[in-house]
Amino acid sequence: MTNLLKNSALASFFGLMVTLICWITLAEHGEHYPTSAWLLIALTPLLFPMRGILYGKPYTYAWTGFLMLIYFAHGVGEMYSANTFNIYASLEVLFSVSFFVTSIAFIRVNARDKKQS
Repeated sequence: MTNLLKNSALASFFGLMVTLICWITLAEHGEHYPTSAWLLIALTPLLFPMRGILYGKPYTYAWTGFLMLIYFAHGVGEMYSANTFNIYASLEVLFSVSFFVTSIAFIRVNARDKKQS
């Protein structure tokens, strides 16, 4: 069960990264849109916890779950302010919520497994 939750969280984490990359590079933006700057702003916070997430460290999953709240808030704001349906904002909300929920479940199951052994 621990590996399933860890893999689900990893899929959500990398899904969020791919969504942000596609959103910034493929979507229509203003004429003076600095793509490289927005890639740095959007992806740099996700690079800090990557090692701990790949190694399955529960503490990293805990604080990265709170980091996902920023991406959730951004996605909800983009969905609210858009005139039409925005797939990228919807995916950002989906992946951030998915990571938040699976990381909490991973931490709980991992703690229970360590307590039993």
